[in-house]
Amino acid sequence: CPWLSEYFSSVIPIYIAVIFLFTLANFCMATFMDPGVFPRAEEDEDKEDDFRAPLYKTVEIKDIQVRMKWCSTCRFYRPPRCSHCSVCDNCVEDFDHHCPWVNNCIGRRNYRHFFLFLLSLTTHIMNVFGFGLVYVLHHRQQLDTPHAAVTMAVMCVAGLFFVPVAGLTGFHIVLVARGRTTNEQVTGKFRGGVNPFTNGCLRNISHVLCSSQAPRYIGRWRSPQAVEVQPPFLRPPLTEAQLEAKVLDNGIQNDRHSTRV
Repeated sequence: CPWLSEYFSSVIPIYIAVIFLFTLANFCMATFMDPGVFPRAEEDEDKEDDFRAPLYKTVEIKDIQVRMKWCSTCRFYRPPRCSHCSVCDNCVEDFDHHCPWVNNCIGRRNYRHFFLFLLSLTTHIMNVFGFGLVYVLHHRQQLDTPHAAVTMAVMCVAGLFFVPVAGLTGFHIVLVARGRTTNEQVTGKFRGGVNPFTNGCLRNISHVLCSSQAPRYIGRWRSPQAVEVQPPFLRPPLTEAQLEAKVLDNGIQNDRHSTRV
């Protein structure tokens, strides 16, 4: 970076730092953000729903029948594009895949950050390799120096990571343009028919990059409800009006009048 800023432009180190921080920020968001986990059914619901409920239900989306499968673990019908992750053991909205590199599911809420992470990481790798190559070509007569050796080693690492990262990035660019998820592509959904979730290439891309953040279904803050619980062996205190009404109902007041007479 000092050599690049001295012989080319001082903007280059700033540009590399911005790309690196953008990559790191999207990586953290994809890792720690809730992907869109649906809460499970309450424990006090009917335990026999697994036996009585049919395995599939169908809904109509753009005049196309889409099946919703019953999840025996979460005990509800999975919405369209939802799937149960075998690693996280949760149903995730718009499930794409479970990424071992970020140790999180990729779903509706964090797919944008995962996609931007791939794009920025590919750009960062290209920058590192390209600027390193420029340095080596300008120092062909000094390749035995430690600085040149370190630069070539970093270029080798960047070159090794570029092929899989760029391939994965290109794969997700195609998925975003076609309005599909990795799960739908791998399982072959809509392969022989029409995809009801696509809105055209440009609208699909704008939906991924510019749509509002999806709501979170679990972990919402709820205001505590002040409920005074009386022990079962204690009777609640009675007001004076309730006590007078109870005395009248028991006939005590009539007995008092008769004794006075």
